[in-house]
Amino acid sequence: MYDLDIGLLRAFVVTAECGSVSGAAQRLARTQAAVSMQLRRLEDDLGARLMNRNARGMDLTEAGHVLLPYAQKMLGLSAGARRALAGQALQGPIRFGMIEDIAVGSLPRALQRFAECHPNVALELTVTESTVLSEKLSQGQLDVAIGDPALIQGEPILTWRLPLRWVAARGFELPEEGPLPLVTFDGVCTWRQKMIEALKDGGRPWRTVLTSASLSSIQSMIEAGLGIAVLLDLNIRPNTMRVLGADEGLPPAPVIELGLFAADDQGLSSRPISALWAFLCDELQAQALATGRAA
Repeated sequence: MYDLDIGLLRAFVVTAECGSVSGAAQRLARTQAAVSMQLRRLEDDLGARLMNRNARGMDLTEAGHVLLPYAQKMLGLSAGARRALAGQALQGPIRFGMIEDIAVGSLPRALQRFAECHPNVALELTVTESTVLSEKLSQGQLDVAIGDPALIQGEPILTWRLPLRWVAARGFELPEEGPLPLVTFDGVCTWRQKMIEALKDGGRPWRTVLTSASLSSIQSMIEAGLGIAVLLDLNIRPNTMRVLGADEGLPPAPVIELGLFAADDQGLSSRPISALWAFLCDELQAQALATGRAA
C-alpha cells in the first residue's frame, strides 16, 4: 500500500465540486484531456470507478462519495501545513453572514475547507435576510457578509450576477387561461419585484398563492404543485422540480446581483477576511462554471 497522489486528489475534488471536467480544467488551468487522465489514473490506483458522466456533467459514484471527504481533508491539511511553515497561520474569529439562498449547496463545503486549513480561526456564521445583514454590519456584529447590494448599506467590495430560473413541480401544468399562481418570498425582497416586473413586461397575469420567508418552505410548496417561483440553480431540486421557459410562454427570468460587504474600511486587506474570500470566491466560480456561465 502506498500514498495517494495529492495532484490526482485535487483533480478529483475540483471536478466533483465543478460538476464537469470542463469546469475543473478551467479552474485548474489545465486541458480537459489532462484532467480526464488524472481522474483515470486515480481510479486505476484505487481500483474503483469514482465518477459517471451524464447529461448534466459528472456525478459521483458510491466510491466517489466515500473518497470525497477524505480527499478534501487531505488537500486542506496540505495547504494548512504550507501556511503554517511559511508563518502565515491565521488566528482570531470571523463573524460571517449570508442570505439563506447561498447557504446551501456547495458553499458550506468551502467553509468546511477553510476551517480545516485555518483551525485557529473561529467562524461564527449567521444566515438571515439582507436587511438584517445590513443592520448587523452597521452595528459591528458582523465582519463580512454576502447579500443583496440593493438592501445592504455601503459599497460592496465585490459584486457578481447569477441567473434565476422559473421553476415548478414535475408534472405541474401551467394554466392556459387566467393568472399564473406564484409562490414568492415574504418581506423586503428585490427578487420578488424583479419576478413581477418580468411577468408584467411579458404580459402574463399572475396571482400570489403563497408567501414565505423560508427557502425550504418555498421549495416544499413548489414540490407540492401549488405554483411556480424563481430560484437559483443551486436551490433547484432536479428530482422533483423542472425549469420552465419560453416553451411555456414565460418571459426570461431575471438576473440577480450579490455583493460581498465588510464591516470596516479594511475590506480584503484584512488577512483572515481575504483568506475566507479566497475560498468563497473559488466556490462561487465553480458553481458558475458548472452551469457554463460566468458569475
